[in-house]
This record gives sequence, C-alpha cells and structure tokens, in this order.
Amino acid sequence: MTRSWAALPIIVMAGLPLWVAPSAPVILIETMAGLFCVLGIVRHALTPVTTGGALATIGYALALWSADAGVDMIGAAVFGIALVLLLDLSDAARRWHGADIAVEVVRAQLAYWFGRSAIAAAAVALLSLCGAVLAIVVPAGGRAIVAGLGALIAFAAALYAGIARGTRRGA
Repeated sequence: MTRSWAALPIIVMAGLPLWVAPSAPVILIETMAGLFCVLGIVRHALTPVTTGGALATIGYALALWSADAGVDMIGAAVFGIALVLLLDLSDAARRWHGADIAVEVVRAQLAYWFGRSAIAAAAVALLSLCGAVLAIVVPAGGRAIVAGLGALIAFAAALYAGIARGTRRGA
C-alpha cells in the first residue's frame, strides 16, 4: 500500500479550514497539522498523524469561529470523514508496512472504507433532518435540554464502546 493514498485526506483536512477562513493563525495551524500528518505517514507512526488530526480540528474550529460561519453540516461531515480515513489509512500503512498484500485484501479494505464513509454521510443527513424537525417541534427553551440529552447519550455511547472494545481485547 502506497503512502500517497493519505495525501487526499490531508489536503481536505488542511484545505477546508483555509477555504472557510484563510487567516494567518489558521494557515499556521493547518500547516503544522499537515506536517505532522506527513511525518506520521512517512515514519509509519500513528502519534504524529493523530497530533496532526487534532491540530487540524483545532484549526477548523478556529476558522469557523473567526469567520462566524455558523453551522456547516456538509463541511463538518467532509472534514470528519477525511479525518477518519486518514487515521484508517495511516494505521493500515503502519500495519501493512513491508508486507505483500493480496489484491483481494486491498479491495475488501477499500470496500470497508467506502461503506463506512457512506454510513457516516447517511448518519449526517439523518441527524441533520432530525435537527431540523426538532427545531420546528421543540420550543426555544427546550432546545438546550434536548442538546444536553444528545451530548449525554453520545458520551455514554462512546464510553460503552470503549469499555466493550477493551473487554474484547482482553478476551
């Protein structure tokens, strides 16, 4: 597996915040994020890639805040999918480094990544639709309660997934 596959998610992750608000701090943060990601891909190390992804997320948040862009569901979905694909690609490159990989394995992995991206895109569309319906149905005072419940459910799901994953590894 070549390392050049990771170039597209890195370009998307660094380019999207620059497209939203091309200010000097955003350019600096996204440049550092891209360099960390490239360093991690070249050295087959996940820590620099993860650091680059975190910096890119900070840069995207700064770009949205400084541009006063508001909610951008499509941009956030594209950024998130690029981040997940970059982490998956870098992990696969690290695990498969120096190995001869059958074409069927690469095809199966690509199908998995495309399927996962399609599921993520469908989830974003569904959650956007649910948010629009809730904005109409729930009065303004109750929206904070609904948002808090959503955050609590997301935290509980992430906690459950981490615990379940940890027990599977220990078995």
